[in-house]
Amino acid sequence: MNSIFLRLYGGLLMALCFIGAITYASVQLVNQYRSDIYREEMARGTFYLMAEGYQRYESEERDRWSKVLTQLFGAPIGLEDAETLNLGYREALHLSEGLVVMRLNDAEGFADILFQLPGEDAYIVTRMTKVSEQQARATAVLILNHLSHFPEEEWEGALASLKQYFGYDLSMVDRDALELDAEQEQRLNRREVVIALDDSSGSASSIRIYAPVAQTGKLLVIGPLSLFDQFPIELLLVAGVLSLLAVALATYLQVSPLQRRLKQLDRAVSQLGSGDLGAYANIEGNDAIGQVAATFNGMTAHIRRLIESQREMTRAVSHELRTPVARLRFGLEMLADIESAELRREKLNALDHDIEQLDQLIDEILTYARLEQGTPNIEFKPVNVTELCDQLRDEMETIRGVTRISVESESPLLEVEAEERYLHRVLQNLVTNALRYASSSIVMRVHADADRITVNVDDDGPGIPEHERERVFKPFARLDKSRHRASGGYGLGLSIVKRIVDWHGGDIFVAESPEGGARFTVTLPATQQGQHVLGRVN
Repeated sequence: MNSIFLRLYGGLLMALCFIGAITYASVQLVNQYRSDIYREEMARGTFYLMAEGYQRYESEERDRWSKVLTQLFGAPIGLEDAETLNLGYREALHLSEGLVVMRLNDAEGFADILFQLPGEDAYIVTRMTKVSEQQARATAVLILNHLSHFPEEEWEGALASLKQYFGYDLSMVDRDALELDAEQEQRLNRREVVIALDDSSGSASSIRIYAPVAQTGKLLVIGPLSLFDQFPIELLLVAGVLSLLAVALATYLQVSPLQRRLKQLDRAVSQLGSGDLGAYANIEGNDAIGQVAATFNGMTAHIRRLIESQREMTRAVSHELRTPVARLRFGLEMLADIESAELRREKLNALDHDIEQLDQLIDEILTYARLEQGTPNIEFKPVNVTELCDQLRDEMETIRGVTRISVESESPLLEVEAEERYLHRVLQNLVTNALRYASSSIVMRVHADADRITVNVDDDGPGIPEHERERVFKPFARLDKSRHRASGGYGLGLSIVKRIVDWHGGDIFVAESPEGGARFTVTLPATQQGQHVLGRVN
């Protein structure tokens, strides 16, 4: 669950940081663009009037107009050609379209402003450090100068045609129609240009410029000029909506894979609940969901194996019990007809032998069934493997017959952490199995390899074909179907061995022995992870 928490919230945190950075950068970029457009729109009309003034003069008289403009705006203003300015493609394109180009120098705190004289290869150039009231008043003077070239009755039309070059409104109103304060009235009476700030709207401040028009009783009104708003409500709303959409998308991308994997797991669980033992949750990953899926897949595999094992055992038990039970029934029927005491005793001995075999079979079946129930708690302790092999050799002395059993070990002190009782059962079953097929000798070879202990049980019998070597560990498996029970056993011994070896975290496989028979190789880890360890469930 910690993994899911870290992945989900860590991913969302990274996404939020990324979205925040992108949103901030986008707003700054948009504001930069809006600021450039705002400054260019504010300056375009003023520079159009400057250019108009230059074009009224001959080239040798234009210096005088430059001096007038310089004094009027409080900044150096002059004409230069394209080669001197070293114009870029975008700048040249904008200037040819009658737009203002600004070269901002934030480090030095100034801006070079360029404007092309219409139809000429000459450019107005000025350098300004700040926007001031002087420039606003100078713009009003230029507008009045422009109107002075028209009769009074044409002023409205001249203003209307001039508006296309300005980013704000131009109008002519009667002075009496405006409500001005006393100071503003006095300044107008002194024929000064008045700048009034209007912040009554509350949302955005603006300014208006009032300039008296000669002796007409009219005022030229410039504006309102809206002050540049870094974060207008529209821009904030758009940025907020886009950020929410981005957060929603990031959340979906984070949650959707988890939801999809949970749905896959739910389908697999429902499939298993409906009785389909082939249910499989195809979910990868090492997080909690992946671990649950892996556990589920292991559980379903274990259930399938147990059910298949139960089916095989049911079939095998019914087959294995049929023969001794039939012999007992047949013997009992014959016993009723035998009158000789000696023959009756022989038949009773035979029946007793059949009962003993039946008891051994039931014992093997119960042992295997008990092992199939699951993995017990195994108490691992150091076991001397060489001594255990010697002990087993001595125990087999009475039943080995003519077969010689020997032990070969690299060291008499080789130890492995195991449950001695189960390890003894492994070696006993392997040696007992070898006794059935060995011709004359069985050799138990023990050696250490890195951190593992290996025990080889070799015989000189007929061996096991390579294509049959995996099947020998299956319950009730016999390679030779014609082999009788006395030599063939019940087919459970090696299955029990395989299960115990798995519990110990080891491996077992079959190969060819140096003597030409079968070699059963058991490898076990020399040390376990803890004193009480649960073995693996297959």
